[in-house]
Amino acid sequence: MDIGLRATVPGANDNLTGVAAILSLAHALAGAGGPPEGVRVILPSAGAEESHQEGMSAFAERHFPSLPTESTHVICLDTLGSPRLAVLEGEGMLRMEDYPEAVRDRVERCAEEAGVDLQRGLRFRSATDGLIALRAGYPCATIVSVDEFKLPTDYHWPTDTAERVDYARVADAARLCQRLVERLAPEREPAAAEQS
Repeated sequence: MDIGLRATVPGANDNLTGVAAILSLAHALAGAGGPPEGVRVILPSAGAEESHQEGMSAFAERHFPSLPTESTHVICLDTLGSPRLAVLEGEGMLRMEDYPEAVRDRVERCAEEAGVDLQRGLRFRSATDGLIALRAGYPCATIVSVDEFKLPTDYHWPTDTAERVDYARVADAARLCQRLVERLAPEREPAAAEQS
């Protein structure tokens, strides 16, 4: 491997696309005056899961004690620049762990509402940062993208460069996440809405 000899390290699809989607979501929420009432949005970028998920593990150790599992949802965005967005059914290297069906279904409904084409039925034999939240008991899902072979484009290859990213899918992922945030807003009672 020549990664240490390069002036730049490739990683556009994995996972600068996730960072781009997070920044796009932050921009959209700021433009809307913030998240919906009753919703708090935290947008961490935990680093590489390739380092044994150390970034997400550190985030979990520091923040999970103050984030109740019954009211906190986690959406992991990983490698979003391939031609087809997908919500993972499950993932895991040694043991397949399924994401909660209700959350996967919610992601699919929000994708339909946002006009985003989303593939179902995929399982990864890898480990994204979403597994940390899943194992901690949070309602969570991982959104990824794949090519026609059901693989992330240029995954861990020197060709993982910005010019090979499908930016429309990154934008779709951000729109999908914005719709998820909107859908997480607590339902307001009709009487309370009339009094506003």
